[in-house]
Amino acid sequence: MVHRHKAFTLIELLVVIAIIALLMGILMPALQRVKKQARTVYCLSSLKQVGMAMTMYAGDNGDFIPRAMDDEVKWILVFIPYLGKEYKDMEDYQEVDVFQCPSFPRNGVGRYGNSNKDQTVDYVVNAWDMKDPGLNSSNFGNQMDHPTKLSDVKSPALRIYMADNAAGDWRAVIRNRHELHVASGLNRLDVWSSTHMPASERTAQGDNLTRRVSGNRHRGDGSNNLFFDGHADWLHRDENTSRYWCGAE
Repeated sequence: MVHRHKAFTLIELLVVIAIIALLMGILMPALQRVKKQARTVYCLSSLKQVGMAMTMYAGDNGDFIPRAMDDEVKWILVFIPYLGKEYKDMEDYQEVDVFQCPSFPRNGVGRYGNSNKDQTVDYVVNAWDMKDPGLNSSNFGNQMDHPTKLSDVKSPALRIYMADNAAGDWRAVIRNRHELHVASGLNRLDVWSSTHMPASERTAQGDNLTRRVSGNRHRGDGSNNLFFDGHADWLHRDENTSRYWCGAE
């Protein structure tokens, strides 16, 4: 007796492959959405951790907190010991993972053609003079470049302290501490003008008034933000205006 072995025909194999391809086509967008949501949650959690560090730093320093990167007190350096045991003895800010936004675009280039994958500063800080916003000035805002008291911030739950850094060929890519020092001296990492807002169209190379807050991070047209009261939340780019930064428009 001859035993015949059953096998798939070519048509059956093609049908199976087509079904698998169809399922992958259905599942991939869902998986991408889940991945993006996970990155958003991770970023918000990191910002909340930075918010706790800010509050503890204020408690040890007479209620004062850094309000700019170009002052002698740089938030990205002085907050490290307040982020938890694993970071307490770190000296290199690049080793602090909570300072890195997982959704910062690592493709493309920044100013001077430097690759975005080398960016080490993924957030910008509020350096707006809230007592004298200067929205009618030629710079469309006035800067506060030295530490101020946390308790002096009015409506802290409505004022942004830190937000997603924009990425583009006009934005500086900070690759190490030396470049951090240089960019800080040139005032590239602080927010203090209406032209720095996420809806700003100002992106000219060499212009110090170009957009600095990302308008297309995480959920699409918006960014994550840390507020002065320590909570973190996402805002649409059109909603994220100077009102949240200096209390005026």
